[in-house]
Amino acid sequence: MGVAGGEVIVTALTHRGAIRPANEDAVVMGALTVASANMTSPVRCVLPVGEPVILAVADGIGGQAAGEIASEHAVHRMAEMGPRLEGPEEIAQLLVNIDEEIKDHALQHTEFAGMGTTVAGVLLNSEGNFWFNVGDSRTYRLEGRRLVQLSEDDSPALPPSEDGRPVTTNFITQSLGGSSGGTMVPHVGRDDAADPSTWLMCSDGLSDLVLPEEMERILAEAGSDEAAVHALWQAAMEAGGKDNISILLARRV
Repeated sequence: MGVAGGEVIVTALTHRGAIRPANEDAVVMGALTVASANMTSPVRCVLPVGEPVILAVADGIGGQAAGEIASEHAVHRMAEMGPRLEGPEEIAQLLVNIDEEIKDHALQHTEFAGMGTTVAGVLLNSEGNFWFNVGDSRTYRLEGRRLVQLSEDDSPALPPSEDGRPVTTNFITQSLGGSSGGTMVPHVGRDDAADPSTWLMCSDGLSDLVLPEEMERILAEAGSDEAAVHALWQAAMEAGGKDNISILLARRV
């Protein structure tokens, strides 16, 4: 169970990466949203948890402009509705609503056909801590030096390569707005770990290029949250930076 009230310390960075011409990722931190940005230094904010606080990353799908619109819409709607969310049912309904809104927008503007966005994050309130995701962006809980993935990847599992590294794919089975064939079903759950708790949320621009073990080492060795987030971004860039990179590191205290 979470603690009533308290605050959450959030450190965030979102960047286009080394190859993509624009950043289709977006992030939300309570009432704050950042979209289409190209940050090279993290920002840090302290948010009271007197009312519900939503934290999430969104990875736009559908090419420049279309993906940006989907991810920006998702984070704006989460920022707007976050203070009203009490638990899993409300989170799931909000994600279903966002999915329908993005699909409606694409129907009205044919140039945006197929656009969508992943999302992964946490909702913190007086009732506890809740994780959620759609797509392959991820939420991890940091337990000591170990990262435990809470989110559920909406992508096919592939056997590892010969050197043992995970094999990644750009194919996802569902997203907000971009699910093909069938109903979008968000993943939502309660994080029952006792506070103070720490979470890492990221788009696949980080998790596809940097192994969890390397992320754990960076988090353990960094002298501050700002240094950790910057080092995680640098590791993804040094591994090729083939996609947009968004990182949120959040500590509920």
